[in-house]
Amino acid sequence: MPLPAAERIDSERVCATMSHKAAAYLAGFGWIGKNCLLITPDNGPRVRWTTVLTDAPLAENHKLMDTRCDGCTACTVACPAQAITGRTFSRCEGREMRLDVTKCENYFKTLKAEGKLPVCGMCLYACPYGKSRRI
Repeated sequence: MPLPAAERIDSERVCATMSHKAAAYLAGFGWIGKNCLLITPDNGPRVRWTTVLTDAPLAENHKLMDTRCDGCTACTVACPAQAITGRTFSRCEGREMRLDVTKCENYFKTLKAEGKLPVCGMCLYACPYGKSRRI
């Protein structure tokens, strides 16, 4: 059963039925960055995730990738909404410790009110991982 990549079920919390990036993290494809996106070694955060639920027998991943963001603040500095706190991902903390989604949403609303396209992506652009692979 496929789960769409951009389908929200809760606009207040800004979340979907399932976190595709959490599934990718648990599958060992990358780590959760300070920008709350999944960062892959080769492509950085420049990957669009979707999920297919299956009952197929798949090998279990036993190794999670450690963060490689460490002292980097590129996404935090680049965020025009100042929504990224700069905290390193911890499985024990909620997303709100790293990202203020209200600031993000308000930034998009401001862009739209100004007649601009409500898109950003500065945290993706600023991330040093995968930059050498950009076209």
